Formats: sequence, C-alpha cells, structure tokens
Amino acid sequence: MLQWRGMNSRASSGPSFEVFLSFRGPDTRHGFTDCLYHSMVAAGILVFRDDESLRVGERIGGELLQAIEKSKIYIPIFSTNYASSHWCLRELAYMVECASKSNGNKEILPIFFDVEPVDVKLKTNLYRQNLSQIQNTFRTEVKSWEKALIDVGKIKGWNLKKDEGQGNLIQSIIQAVLAKLNVSYKNVTEHLVGVDDRVDAIIKMLDVKSDSVQFLAIHGMGGVGKTTLAKVVFNRLSSQFQCSNFLSDVRESSERHGVVYLQKQLLSKFLDSRSVNQIHDADGGINMIKRVLSNKKVLIVLDDIDEEKQLKSLAAKENWFGSGSRIIVTTRDKSVLKIDGEPTGEGPLKSADISTYEVQEMEFHHAFKLFSRHAFRRDSPPDDYVSLSEKVVSTLGKLPLALEVTGSSLSSKSKEFWVDTLKKLGKAPSKEVQKTLMITYERLDDAQRQVFLDIACFFVNEDKTYPFYMWDDCECFPNNAIEVLCLMSLIKIKDDNTFWMHDQVRDLGRAIVREENFKDPCEHSRVWNHQEALSILKQKEGSRKIEALSLGYRGDILTHDEVANLRNLRFLEANGVFLVGDFNNLLSNLRWFSWRWCPHEFVATNFHLANLVVLDLSHSYVSEKWIGWNQIRVATKLKVLDLSNCEYLMRIPDLSTLVSLERLILEGCRNLIAIDPSIGKLKLLTTLNLKGCDSLQELPEEIGCLQALTEIVMPNTLLELPRTFGNLRSLLTLDVSHRLISKLPYSIGGLVKLRRLNLSGCTMIEELPDSFGKLQSLVELDLSLTSLGHLPDSIGNLEQLKILRMTRISQITKLPSAIWLMEKLEELDASRCYHLTGEISNEIGRLSCLRILDLSYTGICHLLDSISNLKQLKVLRMRCIQGITKLPSAIWLLEKLEVLDAKGCGNLTSEIPEEIGRSRILDLSWTKISGLPTTMIYLSSLQKLTLESCPKLKQLPELPPSLTCLVWTHNSTFGSPASFYFTRMSYELETVTALPTSVGTLSQLETRILSSKNLQFLPQPPSSIRELKLENLVIGQPLGCADLKILSTLASNEDRNPELSGVYGAEFEKVYMLGCTRRRLNAVFELKMKRLASLMLFRCEFFPFKLNLLHMKNLQEVGLYRCQLLVMICGLEELESLSSLVVRNCRSIEWMSDLLRLRKLRSLKVGGCPRLRRVEGLNHLESLKRLWIHDRGRLDILADTSNLDLDCSEIVHCSRLPDRRNCCKLGRGCYCETLFERL
Repeated sequence: MLQWRGMNSRASSGPSFEVFLSFRGPDTRHGFTDCLYHSMVAAGILVFRDDESLRVGERIGGELLQAIEKSKIYIPIFSTNYASSHWCLRELAYMVECASKSNGNKEILPIFFDVEPVDVKLKTNLYRQNLSQIQNTFRTEVKSWEKALIDVGKIKGWNLKKDEGQGNLIQSIIQAVLAKLNVSYKNVTEHLVGVDDRVDAIIKMLDVKSDSVQFLAIHGMGGVGKTTLAKVVFNRLSSQFQCSNFLSDVRESSERHGVVYLQKQLLSKFLDSRSVNQIHDADGGINMIKRVLSNKKVLIVLDDIDEEKQLKSLAAKENWFGSGSRIIVTTRDKSVLKIDGEPTGEGPLKSADISTYEVQEMEFHHAFKLFSRHAFRRDSPPDDYVSLSEKVVSTLGKLPLALEVTGSSLSSKSKEFWVDTLKKLGKAPSKEVQKTLMITYERLDDAQRQVFLDIACFFVNEDKTYPFYMWDDCECFPNNAIEVLCLMSLIKIKDDNTFWMHDQVRDLGRAIVREENFKDPCEHSRVWNHQEALSILKQKEGSRKIEALSLGYRGDILTHDEVANLRNLRFLEANGVFLVGDFNNLLSNLRWFSWRWCPHEFVATNFHLANLVVLDLSHSYVSEKWIGWNQIRVATKLKVLDLSNCEYLMRIPDLSTLVSLERLILEGCRNLIAIDPSIGKLKLLTTLNLKGCDSLQELPEEIGCLQALTEIVMPNTLLELPRTFGNLRSLLTLDVSHRLISKLPYSIGGLVKLRRLNLSGCTMIEELPDSFGKLQSLVELDLSLTSLGHLPDSIGNLEQLKILRMTRISQITKLPSAIWLMEKLEELDASRCYHLTGEISNEIGRLSCLRILDLSYTGICHLLDSISNLKQLKVLRMRCIQGITKLPSAIWLLEKLEVLDAKGCGNLTSEIPEEIGRSRILDLSWTKISGLPTTMIYLSSLQKLTLESCPKLKQLPELPPSLTCLVWTHNSTFGSPASFYFTRMSYELETVTALPTSVGTLSQLETRILSSKNLQFLPQPPSSIRELKLENLVIGQPLGCADLKILSTLASNEDRNPELSGVYGAEFEKVYMLGCTRRRLNAVFELKMKRLASLMLFRCEFFPFKLNLLHMKNLQEVGLYRCQLLVMICGLEELESLSSLVVRNCRSIEWMSDLLRLRKLRSLKVGGCPRLRRVEGLNHLESLKRLWIHDRGRLDILADTSNLDLDCSEIVHCSRLPDRRNCCKLGRGCYCETLFERL
C-alpha cells in the first residue's frame, strides 16, 4: 500500500516525496520506524514509507520506483536482519544509484539500529552471513548489493541501540532533514497523541490551494493543546510558502517588551537586522509589514494572542499579505478577534472574515494513551496500574497539559504516592495547571469572577435560565459576564441551554474558594459540599462570608438558629427540609431558594423573603391549600416560580401579589384542573409552561390579559383556546401540536408578533380563520397532519413566512396560488400529500429565496422548467413520485443545488444528461435510469452517490475524487473506476462475487459496509479503515486494520465466517453484533478488547451462552437485547467505567454479578427477564440518574434506593420489593405511581 501524508494527488500522478524510508519490517516497523515516520509527518515532511504490498515480482517498479526516484533524501534503517531481505538490498542499491546521478541533489542519511557501521561495511560476519545465504538465488545482484552496503556504511549517520531512548534521536534526525530541505520547523513533543484528525481539519479549513488571504483562529481554554496543534500545522505547511514565521508567546512578549518588539520579531525572518531596527513605533512597524509582505505568500502563526492591539499591529488586514497567505492565531479569548473598524488604511479585517477552530477536549482513549506515555514511557500502563491510571485520567478531565504534568510527576513513583496524588487532584488541580488557568481568571472583573465561581461551585450541567435572574438582581451583569466567559473558553452553553465547564476549570474555581480560608469552610464564600454545609448549619457556625450554600437532599430539619449567622446568603439549596422556627429578619438577602420536595407541612413563621427572585418548589407535596402560600405571596420581587411535577396541586392559588413574576412553570402537574383567574394580573409574565398538565382542558379568559407573555407551552388535553387568546400581542411562539383543538378563535389574528406557529397533528382542525392572514410576523408555520381541505387565500399575506410545512394533509389536492406570493419563503414541504396531483405551477419561479423543496410521495406528474428560477435552491426531494418520467433539464442549471433525492421514482427511465449541476448528495435509487454521464468525474462537490436497485444501470463511469460514500446494490457487474479516494463506501452487492483489488488502495477509507451472500473475496482494506460492517460475509484471508475502532457484524443462522481473528492489529472501541452464532461470537471475543468502550448484542439467540466481561475494563456501555439464551453475565463488578447497562428481553438470564462497584453507572435498564431473581448493589450506585426496571413478579431483591439522586425512574410489576417507604424516594425526577399500583 502506498503510504504518504499531506498529498491529495492520485497515485498515478506520481507525487514528489522528500524522504524515502527503507527498513526491514519485522525488525523495526512497529517500533522505531513507526515513531520516526509519524514524527516526520507531524513535522510536515512528505515521507514515503515502504510497504510489502508494493513488492510485486522480482524488480523494483511502479509506485515504488517512482517514490525512490522522486525523493530527495534516503534514510535506510540498518537493523540486524536488514541484509537478509533481498528487497531491502535492491532498494539500497537503487538509492545509491539515484544519489550518484543527482549532482548532489539527493542524499543518503543512514541510521544504524542495533548494528555498527562496520557491520554494514561487511567487516564483520553479521551481514556477510546474510549475503552468503542468498548468494545462490540472487547471484547476479549480490555484487552490486555488497558495493552499496560498503558505500553507505562509510556515510556518517546516527547510531541507536535497541534499548535506548529514541525521542531525542528522532528530533535530531528531523532537524537535520529539515535543515537539508531548508524548511522552518517548530519543536513538538515526541508524545503526540490524537492530533492527526484535528490537524487535518485545520488544514482543510486553511485550503492552501486557494489564492485568497485567509485568517484562522485556534481557540480554547489554557492547556488544551492550541500551541501544539499550531506547531504541527506550521511544520506540515511551511514548505508550501515563500516565507514563514512562528511568533511564540505573543501575550508574554507583549507584556514585557511591547508590540514594536513583536513587529521586529515578525519581520526578522524576512529582513536583515539593520532594516528591522529602523522600526521605532507601532505605525512604522505596520507600514514595514505591509511594504515587505504584501507581495509574498507567507505563513504566519501568532501564538497566544490576548489583546486586540496585538492583532491590529501584526496582522490587521488581508491586503498586508501576498496572495495565498495564511495567518493563524491561537487564543484563549475569542473577543480579541473583534477588530472591526481598525482605523488605519483601507479594508479593515472584520471578525467575520476570521475562521475559527475550537479545540475540544481529548477522547478518553487518547487521553489515556498520552498520560501513559508520560507516566510509563509506553502507550498503556502495566496491568496493576490500569485502574489507578483510569482514575487519574478521569479526574484530570482529559486536559493535555494536566495529563502531561501529572503523568510525568507520577513516573516511577510508588502506588502509595499515586493514591495520595489522586486524593489531592480530587480537591484541586496541580500547581502548574492551576497557574496556566489562572492567567485567564485574572483577566476577569469582579462581577465576572462572581459568576464564574458560582458556576464552578453549583451550576455545571445546570440550566442557565434561573441563575441569570439571581445574577441580574445582584448586579453581576450576567449577559456580559457569560459572553466573556464563553469567549475566554472558561465555559460553554450546550445545546440544551446548560452550562459546561471543563473539570480542571471547575476545580480551579473551587480551589480559589477554598483558598479564601483553607482550613475553615465557615469562612468560604460558597459551600457546595453537602457534608460541610450540614456541619456548618448543625453547629451554627455560619458567617457573613457565606453567600451560597447547598445541602443537597437530606430530609432534615432546618431551624432559624442554624441560619441566623448567614446574613449575606443569596443562594440556598435545601431540598426536602422541614423549616422550623421564627425566621423574622433572617435570609433577607436570599435571591434564590431551591426547596424541591418541600413537605406538605409548613410550620415556619415570618418566612418573609423580600428579595427572593427565584423559588423552586418542583416535585413538592404542596397543594392549593398549603399554608406556605400566605408567606410566599410577600415575595413581591419574585420573578421565577417553579411548581413543576407538584402532583398534589389541583388548582393554582391566587398569585396576584407576585407582581414581578416573569416565569411560571407548571410542567408535569398532571392533576391540575384549573388556573385561578387572578393569573391575569401578572402583567410581567413572559413564560407560562403547562406541558404535561394532563387534566387541564381549558384556560381562563383572563389569560388574554397577559400582555407581556412571549411563550406558552400547552398541555395535550386542551380542547380549545379562549376567545381572548388573540390579545397576547407579545406572544412569539405557539405550539399546540397534537392537541384536541378543533378550531382556532378568530381573534388569533391579533397575535401580531407571533413568529412560530405549530398546528401539526391537530387532526380535528378542518379550516383556518380568515384572520389568519393578519399574522404578518409569522416566520414558521407547520400545518402537517391536520384535516385542512384548503388553505385560505389570506395566507398569501404572510409576507415574512420562511418555512411552510404541510406534510400528510390528505385532503389537499392542489397548492393554493397564494403560496406563490410568499417571496421570502425558504422551505416548502408538501411531502406525503398523497392527493396532490397535476403540474406544479409556473408561478413557483417567483419563490426566489426557496432553499428546500420537498414534494415526495405526491401525485405530481411534471416539474416545469420554471424551477430554474429557484436560484437559491439547495435541496430538492421528490421521492416516490411515480408520475415523473424525466427530470427537467432545468434542474441541472441550479448552481446551488446540493441534494437531489429522486429515490423511488419508479418510472424515471431517461439517462442523466451531461450537464448535471453541482450536487453534493445524489440519490437515484429504485429508478430505471440506464446510465450516468462521463461528466460525473467533474462533479467536484459530490460526496455521496446512492444507487440502490437500479436494474438497468450496468456500469459506473469514472467518479470524482471528492466522493466519500457510494452505495450501489443489486447489480450484476462492477465497473472499475480509476483511483477512488473515499472516506466511506457501502457496497451491498447481492450477486457480486469479487471486488476489484483497487479498492484496497483507498487511502482515505474510514468506513466500509459490505453485504453479499456470494462475495468470495475481500481485498485487503487500507490500514486507515476505522469502521467495518460485515453482513453475511465470508472473509477468507487475514485483514490488517491497525486503526479499526468499530466492528459491526450481522450474520444469519448459516454463519460462514469464523475467521474474524484475521482482523489483526486492531484494538476495538465499539462492537455491534446482530443475530450471531456461537462461532462468530467466539471469534469476536478472541480479538483485542482491552480498549472496548461499547458492546451491543442483538438477538444472539442460536445457542445458550455465558457472557464474560472480565477483561473489558474500559467498557462504558453494554446493551444486551433479545439474547434469549443468555444465561449469565459475569465480570460486571470489574467494569468501573461503565455508565450505561441495558438488559432487555433476555428470557433465560438467571444471574448477573453484583453492581456494587459500578460507581460511574448513570443509566440502568432491566426488563423482560422473567428468570432473573436478583439485582444487587443498587444502593451503592452513587452516579445513577436513570433507573428502569420492568419485571413480572420474580424479582426478589431491589435494595433501598432512598439515597440515590435519580432524575428519572420507572419500576413496574415488581412485587417483591423492600419497604415501600424507601421506594417512595425513588425517582425524584419522575414519581413512579405504577409501583404502588402493583403492591
């Protein structure tokens, strides 16, 4: 296999290499040579590594010949058995010949690996014996081999003993090679792990082939590896530019010496010192940079930028640099990229012109490998250190800096030292890591620091909405603070609106709080440890310094004496506690009180929280008669009241005194039947959530008085909207999907600010009121699955509408002409309107903004050429339209069309025309097309081509190199397009018996899906393959797939493939098996499984078996589904990293090992296992959040789970449980009534 990096050309074009490595595989391939090769690649050197698959016949030829001829430097690695390989000797002789004819342009740099130069010069018996053994076979060549050995043995090279350290030598070799190639180079660690994919992504973003000037910012938190990535990218690319410069530590240099010094450093690579010293101020430096670099193609890296002025002074504008230049910056703070409006000169660089790449945390297996290299100088720890190493890596949070520092500090240390270190790391990051992270923290102002520390101590993985109200009332300016924290990579806001913070950053924040008074938690500003908080309260030791305190869930009594000293407390989490005593003038500064699982009894007096803005009473036992309402009503500043999942609440009490209330959350109050009319007095209410209020059928007319309401979430049981609903003039979103509503009130036209309306699934709605056209702010409308017979003409007045979905409206027979008036429409989905027939009107051409058009499963018979006017159209879906016989030629004129899906158009018979547009995804499956044009090769954007069941399509033309996924099924022949470069291919060829060997040269291939009952031969896949899916497939020969991470194997009862042991060299991370027999199952479990993280077995039911997971200690996810003859699961107790366990419908299982040690288990699902008698150790699963157990009466033991903090649980049909009172606390997030119904 041809192996090189950084080249996009095809093999046939003969790329020029810089270095040719010659070595004997069995001696050094998987050790020194592999390290040298990857280090050279990281340094940007175009290196060819010889491979046995290229050695065909008895002569050097083809790709191997080209590689030697076009390389500039030859590096033979002489090892003990090098001279026993006639191929190595042939290569050496040819290298000597090429170098001698090159007039000094080619050079040989030998490495003597565990041999001496005298051995190579044939002055000892080592190589002489090897030559004598092959003398008779290669008599005519031996003389030239001997001469080549002697000549190269005289060249000064590098000596390395087998047991010596290799890192320094490799760096020395790279430096020498780069010096001879005259290439700039930045030193990078020899322990590079997991950077290849990231570097490839960055290089792809830089698009070095483009002539435009491009800027790229690599951003992320401190210690995450930004500089390392920038160095590797610089090393790989610098040889492709006229000039290059890597400016290190810009932040520190700027602080010490100023920006003029940085300007001089930047220009020092392009000018002599005399010229550089003529710069005396920043403006002079800017003028010099423009004058010198404006006509040069340069690569510049500005490492660790932290102020706008640095970028403005060094690289503010594109026109400072020559065509094709690339400017890379690394930064912790994205806000420094906002340099819009830079005053000097023309064409200021805008932040929108700077591409950004965020460095994410490492995957666990990469983090584990990096840590091992520093701690043990190898890729994995000794067996007796595996568990400790995993705990350390988990504690460090996969931050490269922390892994390197901690790993090095633990190297060669005793286990006792490791255990002590692990304890320390649990409390605070190492000093060196903390120092790095503190650089960012110290740039925050006081308000931003308060917000940061609050998040670190209390709000990681919590919704951001409620904290905002508290911070705003405390004048911490949360919008500004959160923006800054995000820009500085200290936090992220996840898709679910929750805070994310790296473990090391969280630990830094908590360490800062601890350092306020290391020995006395009473002097800390924040107390998040439940035991410390309880101790402070019970001993009445609180102080004015405590601002926030969390008790977690205790069910204890909290008296007024215990909080008497907490005068400045603004946040209190005391879930499930009983308040006792007189709280007069106490907790006067409290802004947020989380009192979930609040008891029905209320005995506290004078509980007046005048400054309270957030009150969380979710999951509580309160009713409308609860005494506490009288004291809650005093909180006139209250803005958030959360009563979600209060199942005893049947009516909302009078809340009219809460005049500041903005959010009222009633989600999950399933017994709520009425809302008090006083709700109309909440003039500032913006959010009303009634989701899951399944007993509520109507809303009071007073709802129309909520003039500030922007969001209302309706219950499914609502029968109609009140007549006053149209008065909600601030409403932005209305979702009444799948409700029992039969009509909309005429007043709905009054929702003048409404932007999104979802009526999907309202099957009883047959018409829309004429006032519908007054919703002139409407941007998105979903009418799917309604019973509308027509759309009103007034719908054409919705001039702002961008998205119209009307799928599955069976009564619609034609699209109303009013639709063509919506000139801002971007998406029109009329799929599965089965009675929609005829032609699409020519008027469709008026929708000039349309990006997505879906007419699938309709009776449309013809698309007119006016579709060519849809200049913005990107996606055209027309699946299973049987009336379509020909695609209009106008389709191929749509320059922005990316997706064309004509799957299932069974009467589509014509050939595809030569002019076929610029599609990225093309699906012509289940059609009768007979051919694809030869111009397919020019579809430079095509990534996925799907051709399932095209019986008339006999052969493929040559396909473009951009193609990453090809699916072609049920064909009798297989064409051999030249030189595919795919990252994903799917062959499902029912009748094919062989694939061309050329598919084995796909150096980009990562995923292969193969399904064929008749395929007899599978070519050797490339070593880069990461995912292999085998369906009913025979593999007759070993497969070397060193990078293979995912194996999916699906087999019938006629399992013919026990040879999976032939998949050698891989360490699997995921294995999925469906319907496998004993032989297949045993074959898979004989593979390397130490790194296995996910194991899924589906319907492996052909034989009784026991599942032994004992040696799979990295497993994080196990799923066993319908394995009917599985009788036992062993080794579960060893899976300390397991986070998810599912055992479903395994009807023969009788025993599974104790769950006691599964401290990281977050989700457990057991059901349909009638013979299972015991589930032990549940009460020790401290991380468990989701519990799902369905049983039919035989489950004997379910431990007391009252100590668990579950988000969701469901327990059904369990008749043999412990004390039901302990089970009452099971599933605080989802009360489990089914349990008690069965008791």
